[in-house]
Amino acid sequence: MKTKVFLIILMILFINIYYSQEETSVNVDLLKAPSSPASNLLGIANSDINKPTDIANLMLNLQDVTSMFKNQAGYALDFSPYWLFGKSTKSLDNIINDNNTSDILKQTLVFSVAIKNTDSTSTNLPTNSVFTSLGFKFSLFRGEINETVRKKYDSVKKLHKKIIDDLVIKNKNISNDPQVLSIEKDLAIMFKAGKKETTQYQQLKTRLDSIKNEKLIANNTVFNSSQEKIKLLLKDFNISRKGFLWDFAGGTSLQFKEKRFNNSRIYNAGLWTVFGYAFENSGIPLLLVRYMYNPKSDWMTTEDFKPDGNFSTFDAGIKYEYSPKDSKFTGSFEGLYRSFISGSDLKPTWKCVLNLDYAIFPNQHLTLSLGKDFDNNIIKSGNVIAGLSFLSGIGTKRKIQ
Repeated sequence: MKTKVFLIILMILFINIYYSQEETSVNVDLLKAPSSPASNLLGIANSDINKPTDIANLMLNLQDVTSMFKNQAGYALDFSPYWLFGKSTKSLDNIINDNNTSDILKQTLVFSVAIKNTDSTSTNLPTNSVFTSLGFKFSLFRGEINETVRKKYDSVKKLHKKIIDDLVIKNKNISNDPQVLSIEKDLAIMFKAGKKETTQYQQLKTRLDSIKNEKLIANNTVFNSSQEKIKLLLKDFNISRKGFLWDFAGGTSLQFKEKRFNNSRIYNAGLWTVFGYAFENSGIPLLLVRYMYNPKSDWMTTEDFKPDGNFSTFDAGIKYEYSPKDSKFTGSFEGLYRSFISGSDLKPTWKCVLNLDYAIFPNQHLTLSLGKDFDNNIIKSGNVIAGLSFLSGIGTKRKIQ
């Protein structure tokens, strides 16, 4: 009896070890929208209005790729403490089933840092400076999982559980197999008779091991077949959500004048919120409300605007984003209205941007931005801003548990 119990425990341990090595995970395309508030503070982000979304462990954003050769490109690095440092928080279950506000906040919290170098050809930032910014972002509402996605995931979970249950049952059957029991009985008799070192005993034991291995291999074939079914279900698995969206962001930035670290000052600081509604088939309308404080800033160096002191601005904007079903392409258009609420009597100004996003690979996105900036010189001359950005996610695999 003890031998049988030991064998069953051994079989279950084998299943757990083998299965943990092949544990099902899926590389989910999480970068449906950039999460770089630090870039927004410097005005180098490809979009000011970004929807609340699921995030990768690390996100690397290179703004304005065309300026790399001039050493003026903007760089941003964003990371999620929850996904990056959590020991048991890398499961799809967390993304799909954790819907409490505290869970959503932890899973969507992002810390962000951005760097921008400027020279005499820069237009939207003071020249001959290096800028760094620190930001944060988190969501309170991120929408509900699409029913199609949830049903597919539930099917995977059932198949996942069935694999474990089938393997446990089949390995128990091995321990109760008449042929196995008969050989084990003969081995026990020989062992008690002191014939453990005989050739006959060793041959019989080798035969027993061979029978067990053959049956285990047959079970592994069933296991591998089920694994293939799971992989087929998870092919191009994407998280899509619908419903109310709402997040908050903010941060501050520093300017190092003449690119000297002993000549620095606060460039700006701000807080903003974005909320909207994700429709299943009709795109996503979003609304931005943002406050920015600029202490003794010269960031808008136009002829009619050279403030001597502090000033602050209030931005309000709308955005519409649409992506065809199962498409790698996403298009969006946003417009923002800026008013100067203190420190300046400058008239309100506006900005509009068209963003075209294409997922060249999962979690590798290329974005083209076209539009008019807030800067009065750009608006008066009718020029357009244009930037090609690259966004990459690191650490995007989520386990099926």
